[in-house]
Amino acid sequence: MNWDDLRRAPWPDTARLPARPPDAGTAARLGLPPTLRPVPDAEQVPVFDPAMKHHRRALRPSEPRFGDPDRGARWYAARRRALDHVLAGVAGSEWSANLMLRGSMLLSAWYGAAARDPGDLDFVLRPEDWDVHEKRTDDLLTGIARAAEAASRAAEAASHAAEAASHAAEAAPPADDASRAADGDAPAGEVLIHADGAVWSDIWTYDRVPGRRVVLPWAAEGTAGGTVQLDFVFNEPLPAEPEFTDVPRADGSGSARVLAATPELSLAWKVLWLYSDAYGEGKDLYDACLLAEHTRLPSELLGKALELADHSYRNGPVTETGFPESFAADFREALEYVEWDEFRKDRPNLPVSPQPYIDRLTDALAPTFAGL
Repeated sequence: MNWDDLRRAPWPDTARLPARPPDAGTAARLGLPPTLRPVPDAEQVPVFDPAMKHHRRALRPSEPRFGDPDRGARWYAARRRALDHVLAGVAGSEWSANLMLRGSMLLSAWYGAAARDPGDLDFVLRPEDWDVHEKRTDDLLTGIARAAEAASRAAEAASHAAEAASHAAEAAPPADDASRAADGDAPAGEVLIHADGAVWSDIWTYDRVPGRRVVLPWAAEGTAGGTVQLDFVFNEPLPAEPEFTDVPRADGSGSARVLAATPELSLAWKVLWLYSDAYGEGKDLYDACLLAEHTRLPSELLGKALELADHSYRNGPVTETGFPESFAADFREALEYVEWDEFRKDRPNLPVSPQPYIDRLTDALAPTFAGL
């Protein structure tokens, strides 16, 4: 398959993306996002991405599938190490107080293996009046890319030094990757971010609040490399203040302390998006279910999130907490239209129907809805 064979959405789960990214001319001609970067030695299918709806072919590559499980384990470990490097770069940058983390990386920190494997980083820019088109936006995006590369080099140098010291103390040769993988450990090897290869694109042009997507390439021993995706949104009103949160590195070597959404705020946003987005995403249903089963969402916080997102909620009949009177019923109906099939392209092991997650989420949110 080549890029010209790719029709517009929807795409079946039998479609396969080309191994090489489209060149700039092909991307422009076909209306493809400029941030498309398939993994060269893996199988990926096109997934509809609402954030890219301003492109004629609004897609992203699915999570990669590898014929060799060990190779796949090494790749996913390397990507997670790359994400940890980027987050360390953000935490140590001059913009650490301007970037609020939300999304799958936080859920992984809070809930471990029960959460989705994080594949990207999502940030909200502060203060709220920071405009996406300001010069300082480009300075920030470029600076974060460079900070991520610097953090990757510093972390790998420290890792090499620690490994050398350990082997010297033990007077034993280092184990090679193959022997460690055979023992059940899938080492990522050295993972380096390359800021010069960064590409970016606008996101959410027609929905929500404006944003930018940055895709940073990384290289790792024993893999064909890959990219990490960073999404930055602007002018997002906050119904609750963020808190500094420690996000552990996957290898246990420490954590990055970053400004982050709380579990309650994260859940309020997930409910808002599932209720109001034109294309509700399966990942938001999955995440909301996990959050709701571990977090009590105050009715007042959800009401504030709704009002900040759309003041017209106040124009119709509402409860004392600011909810539309029909919210609970309307919310459940909205869940029936979630793009679950698109989400299953990333996680084909999930049930064919989203109904179990719809039931779990609405049950878990019952105390919140009871206060409407």
